[in-house]
Amino acid sequence: MDRRAFLTAARKKVSTKKVTVPAYDERVDSDLTPYAGAWTRQEVAHLLKRTMFGATKADIDHFLTLSPSQAIDELLNNIPVVSPPVRDYGLIADDDGVLHDDVGVAQGQSWVNDFNTTSFSEIRGSINRLRVESLRKWWSGLIINQNRSIWEKMVLFWHHHFSVQVEEVDNATMMWRHHNLLRSNALGNVKQLVKDVTIDPAMLIHLNGYLNTRLAPDENFARELQELFSVGKGPGSDYTENDVIAAARVLTGWRINSNTYTSYLDASSHDTGTKSFSAFYNNTTISNSGETEVDALVDMIFNTTESARFICRKLYTWFVYYQIDEQTETDVIEPLAQLLISSNYEVKPVLSALLKSEHFFDPLNQACYIKSPMDMIAGTLREFSVPFPVYTNYATGYPLFYSIYQRAAEMQQTLFQPPDVSGWQAYYQDPMYYEIWVNSNSLPKRADFTDALVGDDVIDCRAFAAYSSNPADPNQLIDDITALLLRYPLSANSKTYVKNNFLITAFAVAAVIGLVLMGYQLIVKKQQFDKRAIWGGIMIGVPNYFSIWCLVMVLKEYAANSSMIIPVNNMGIVLFSTLTAWIMFREHLSKTNWLGIILSLGAIALIAYG
Repeated sequence: MDRRAFLTAARKKVSTKKVTVPAYDERVDSDLTPYAGAWTRQEVAHLLKRTMFGATKADIDHFLTLSPSQAIDELLNNIPVVSPPVRDYGLIADDDGVLHDDVGVAQGQSWVNDFNTTSFSEIRGSINRLRVESLRKWWSGLIINQNRSIWEKMVLFWHHHFSVQVEEVDNATMMWRHHNLLRSNALGNVKQLVKDVTIDPAMLIHLNGYLNTRLAPDENFARELQELFSVGKGPGSDYTENDVIAAARVLTGWRINSNTYTSYLDASSHDTGTKSFSAFYNNTTISNSGETEVDALVDMIFNTTESARFICRKLYTWFVYYQIDEQTETDVIEPLAQLLISSNYEVKPVLSALLKSEHFFDPLNQACYIKSPMDMIAGTLREFSVPFPVYTNYATGYPLFYSIYQRAAEMQQTLFQPPDVSGWQAYYQDPMYYEIWVNSNSLPKRADFTDALVGDDVIDCRAFAAYSSNPADPNQLIDDITALLLRYPLSANSKTYVKNNFLITAFAVAAVIGLVLMGYQLIVKKQQFDKRAIWGGIMIGVPNYFSIWCLVMVLKEYAANSSMIIPVNNMGIVLFSTLTAWIMFREHLSKTNWLGIILSLGAIALIAYG
C-alpha cells in the first residue's frame, strides 16, 4: 500500500455552498459541578475526541485506569517537547532551469534561525515557499504523532483565534516564530499571549501594524484586537469607535528589523500624546510611556469582565458545542469567566473546570460535534492505527505529513491559512457553525478519504481486528469495533444487519474468485470442461445466486427479524451445493480438490451460524 499516493489529493478551489441543517432545540441543564458519573469507554472516548485528534484503543485503555479528574490532569499537564521543522528539499531551479542549493541550511537541519539571505537571490522566493511547506509537514506530523495531551488541540485553537495567514506574511521564519509563540503559550496566560502577539512581526505584517504611524494611523489591528482577540462583539461589548482610534494611537510606531525579524518601537513614528478611552474602559487614559503602552492597553482591555466571557465562549465553542443559551451563559460561561479573572487569565484552570464538569460529560453534549477536517483525517488514521514515521523523520515522514495537510486543505481547513481574520467559520458563523464543514464540495471529499482507507488497503484489517477480545467470534468482533469507532453502541438489530451485510459481501467475493479461477483454467491452462462440468456449475451457481437474491429481499423486508431465516437459507446453500458437487463431479475430483470444497463450504457454514 502506497500511503503517500492514498493521502495525496490535488488542491482545487473550494465551494462556499452550504448544506442547511435543521436546528436541534433540546439543550442541557447541567453546570460546572464536578462530574461523578460513569467512567466507561464512552466517556473516555468523548473526552479524548474533544481534546485530542481521535481516540485510539491504547489511549482509551490507558485513561480507563485513571479517574476522570486524573485523566484530565494528565491531558493538561503532559507538555510535549518538540524540535523545530527542518529542510527536507533538495536543489532549487531558477527561472532558467539552473539548479542552486540553499546554502544557508543543510538538508535535515532546521532553517528556523536562518534568514534566507545567503542563497542566490533569484531562488529566495522558492526557498521560502519550500520552508513553508516543511512547516506544514512538520505540524501535521506532530498532530498525527501527538502524545496524550491537549496541547495540539490548543495550538490549533490559538491559530484559529489569531488567524494569521502565511500568504499575507510571506515569510517562513516569521510564521514559525508566530506558531512557536502560540505553541509555547498554548496553556499559559491569555493576557500575556495577547501582549506578545500584538507586537509579533507576523501579526504586524498580517494586520498592517508595521504601517501604523502617528502621521498616518492604521486602525486595522486596533479594531481586530478588540473585536476578535479580546472583547468580541457580544451584547456586553460596548467599546466605541473612539476606543478603536485611541488604541490605534497607542500602537503607532512598531516596526520590524529586517535583519533579525524582531519588532521594535520607532520613537519618531509613535504618537506621544495622551490616549483617552470610553466609560466601557472606565475612562482610562494612557500617557506616553513608549513600549510599555502596549502592556497598559492590553491590561485595560482585560480589566473588563466581557473580555473573560468572550475567551470562555470561544473555548466552549471549541470544546463543547456552539449553542450557548441563557442557561449555559449563566451556569457555565459566567462562572468560567470569573475563574479566568481570579486566575489572572491563566487558561489551564478554566479548561480544567470545564472538562471536569457534569456539563462537559452531559449526554446531550456528546456526539453533537461535526469534526473539523483535521480532526476527521488525523483522528481516523490514528484510531485505525495506520503507522506513520515520527515527526522528525523528514525523509519518509514529511511527504506523508504533507499529504495529510493537503487532504485537510481540500476539505477547507488549511493550516497556516485560515480563510479570514475571524478564523474558520465553523466556530463563529451563526446559525450554521459546525455544519459549515459539510457542504457540496467537502462532503464528497470526506467520502473519498474514507473510501480510500478501505479500498487502498491503508488499514491493516487483520491487525485492526486483533484489537477485539475474540476476533474469531463475529458477534464479539462487531461489538469491539463499534465500541471503539462509534460514539454510541449499536442496537441488536443494527448488529444483525451489519453481520448479514458482511455475509452478502462474502458470497459476492467468493463468486468473483470462482469466476477468476475458472477463467484462469480456461484461458491460461487451456483446460477443457465437458458438458457435465458446465451444467454442474450452472446447477450449483443458479441456486446460490438465487439464494443470495432471496437473502437480500429478506433483509429488506424483515431486516433484524431475519436472524433465523438467514442461517437456514445459508445452510440450504451449503447442503445443496455439496450434494450437487458430489453428483456431478465425483468421477473427476481429486482428494485435494474435495478438501478445498469442503473447507470452503465449512467456512460458509461458520459464517452462516456466526
